[in-house]
Amino acid sequence: MARKDADWHDTVVETIRGNPVLRQVDRAELRDSILEVSPSQALELAGLISLGSLLYGPHESLRAPDAERDSCLGELLGSVGDGARFFTNHGNAEDGEAAKFLSSSFHANVLAGTTIDICLIGVSNENILVLWRFEDD
Repeated sequence: MARKDADWHDTVVETIRGNPVLRQVDRAELRDSILEVSPSQALELAGLISLGSLLYGPHESLRAPDAERDSCLGELLGSVGDGARFFTNHGNAEDGEAAKFLSSSFHANVLAGTTIDICLIGVSNENILVLWRFEDD
């Protein structure tokens, strides 16, 4: 979606406000609960969000190379635009470049109020991408 505000946090909050699970997330909470990740880490997170379980671990297929899957997810992430930066509430982001997002145990800065939620937010000067997964046990 097109970025509407100078502060991209405002665009994200406006976008997620229509989702009943995310309605309570505010700008300050979002800003304080996410960390930046590299584009390659964003690809790993997009796989986790799309396949597997946050409670029971990523689907085993995510650990095997899959050119078609990775190409599709890469196109999705690339749609954000040139110079895109990526952010997540996945706790392993605290480990910086050494972060492993396909580990079977991790913590998260829960934003949605569900048992667990993981987001991936892509930001460029022109666009915003919001991917979010929620799970209750």
